[in-house]
Amino acid sequence: MVVGDIMYCCLKATAVVPCLLLITVLSTHGECSERSPASAGDWTIHSKIQLEGLRVELSEPVLVKKSRWYCWFPSLYRQPDGTLWAQMSAYPDIHVSEAVGYLSRSRDGGLTWDEARVVSEAGPCPVNLPDGSLIMLPYYLRQRPDGSMGSPCNVISPQGELAYRPAGVTVTGWPRPPAVSVELGTVGFVFNDQVVQGKQGEFLTTLYGTFAGDTRYSLLLAESNDGFAWRIRSTIAGPDCPLRGNEGPCEAALARLPDGRLMCLFRLDSFVPYGQAFSDDDGYTWSAPENIGPGSVQPSLAVLPGGLVALSGGRPGIYVWFNTDGTGRNWQAVDIVAAHNACRPAADRINPDVRMGWGKSVEEMKRSGDTGFTSCYTDLAVLDERTLLLIYDRVGFHWLPIPDDSEETKSVWVMRLRVDADSRGN
Repeated sequence: MVVGDIMYCCLKATAVVPCLLLITVLSTHGECSERSPASAGDWTIHSKIQLEGLRVELSEPVLVKKSRWYCWFPSLYRQPDGTLWAQMSAYPDIHVSEAVGYLSRSRDGGLTWDEARVVSEAGPCPVNLPDGSLIMLPYYLRQRPDGSMGSPCNVISPQGELAYRPAGVTVTGWPRPPAVSVELGTVGFVFNDQVVQGKQGEFLTTLYGTFAGDTRYSLLLAESNDGFAWRIRSTIAGPDCPLRGNEGPCEAALARLPDGRLMCLFRLDSFVPYGQAFSDDDGYTWSAPENIGPGSVQPSLAVLPGGLVALSGGRPGIYVWFNTDGTGRNWQAVDIVAAHNACRPAADRINPDVRMGWGKSVEEMKRSGDTGFTSCYTDLAVLDERTLLLIYDRVGFHWLPIPDDSEETKSVWVMRLRVDADSRGN
């Protein structure tokens, strides 16, 4: 999440979340008891959308977690054995010294989810290791006494056991000194979203943030041979990026296209198109950034074995866009909010336009009936050669906490998407 994106946050950006030493504590306080609508059976198909040369089958949404506390900005991890993990932020949209999140597991492809656990050093970026374990890269980095930059991290074993690794991860090779928050002790760059394997077997991922003295974000590519020791490989786009957007290149998605090139899509600001850059030398150099049609916050990319490219994101709204020729150039949209709202009762429906809540108090939203917004942050996971799982949120009273006298909630959902090429008329 880009902190400060919403200017009417309920807390000051100086808040600090205390360290959590135990990562297997079950979260129960303030939670709703509603079970997933599909928990008793199989996926329920809601609709089939015909695009040009492609049919997309949408399931009814399935509840991952519902809470009266903060529960949003979700991401998905998938281990090689098919186990899925939903990671959800458990604090307001502010900078903190340590990210705290909920972690819930599904062992049936997203149909049902375990009770969520609370984890410290949470982040949206997973690294799948050859032995079947998974590193949860931390969101924040810190400046260490020896001058290095890194953070502790969590590792999930192939058996689903969580371990806290104090030595964590390190990042070196910075082209310029990053900005540092003296108050929070954090570095101005964060790990962000997706990991791709390099052509030499190494791991590649993105970080975004600000260098000392800059006012716009920079987006970097980092490499690692083991998932713990990272080094900056290149700058994808810097603060001088010519594309429109006051924030600059930040939240990103990374994917390898069928022709072998790397493609990176990135946020530039709310309500503006994504930026796009390509690399044909495995991320050492990048093409000049250009805009594409879809936008605006935290993109997520998935490439299916047949070459179909899927992109999720939005604001306003939540969409999954499909590129059928594997080039990442032309996109066809599926409206996820419309599908969600067609299946759920009024209390769970999503207001797709977050702007309707900006600047309003809870009482003003109550009077106007403008509730049930979404952060529009999403993530995609590939389940098999034609199946995707999408995760997204519903945030009640916008970015504000839910008062005690309200029945509103914040919730996270998944929807299964199955695709069939050239299926018109079937």
